[in-house]
Amino acid sequence: MALDTKEYKKYIKSKPCSVCGDINVDAHHMDTIGMGGNKNLPTIKDYSCVPLCRIHHSEWHQIGNEKFKDKYNEDLWKMVYWCMREWFCE
Repeated sequence: MALDTKEYKKYIKSKPCSVCGDINVDAHHMDTIGMGGNKNLPTIKDYSCVPLCRIHHSEWHQIGNEKFKDKYNEDLWKMVYWCMREWFCE
């Protein structure tokens, strides 16, 4: 059974960028959906989303998670936890 994650992704997009605070964000998947994946099908991986502006989203894909974490001192997996905690506990 597939989970409907549209509302969760909408919630992520309502948050500011995890790095700079910009309010125009993408729901960046930390657990990547892969090239050619059907982005219209809900997936458990949608719960690994964090809000990133287009600039930081593109940069993350260019330099990878470890370099991104070192550059900004920002653990996006912790942000995944906090976003999920807020979503499911409130």
